Amino acid sequence: MDELIDISNIELSSTSYIDFISGLISTVLFTLILRIVYIRYSQSVSNKTIIANIFPLFGISIFLIVITIKSSIVLSLGLVGALSIIRFRTAIKEPEQIIYFLLVTAIAISTAAGSFLFPILTIFLIFVYVSLIHRKQSKKVYSINDQIVLTTGIIDNKIIKELVFLLNDNGINVEVQSINKTPNQCAIVLKLSDFDLDYITIIDDFLDEKKIEKIETQFFSSPE
Repeated sequence: MDELIDISNIELSSTSYIDFISGLISTVLFTLILRIVYIRYSQSVSNKTIIANIFPLFGISIFLIVITIKSSIVLSLGLVGALSIIRFRTAIKEPEQIIYFLLVTAIAISTAAGSFLFPILTIFLIFVYVSLIHRKQSKKVYSINDQIVLTTGIIDNKIIKELVFLLNDNGINVEVQSINKTPNQCAIVLKLSDFDLDYITIIDDFLDEKKIEKIETQFFSSPE
């Protein structure tokens, strides 16, 4: 029994006020920089400013948790059980948001552990990466969760396959959702991803080449 009491009083580390203040300031500073990067380069369709404003608060909370559990084994074990009953009631639908929250968590843990160089290097590399991706994509118009509804004259299934293969060859992921044929026309619904609006021209040229009557082309995009 005495041994258990002695184990409960073991301190893993002690945190001075200077370390606490410097770590807290660094956490806030790093998360604010990450906030700027997220607002500037994020492709999220949700309100980016509202999400980004949470980063400093989320980082501070993680920092305080890590600082607390560093000082005692008992607190660290008890915190595992306490956090297991906590749930986020608001669903995070976009993977990009989850990634940024993980980055904020990693930054807070690093600063709480006294490692300030790693967050700086990480944020710099993230900035370089997202800026390059943004520069590349800014030259084209992209959309999310796309659908194209083609209304044409009579079209053979073989020609539909050729159109799908043509889009695949141009780097577009295509899924045929529905085909509705009548004696006079055909309606084809294609679900697409990584679709550039310029590729609509490819579809038009393909139909013209096959001498298929093009009645109507509808394009839809949504975040869901």
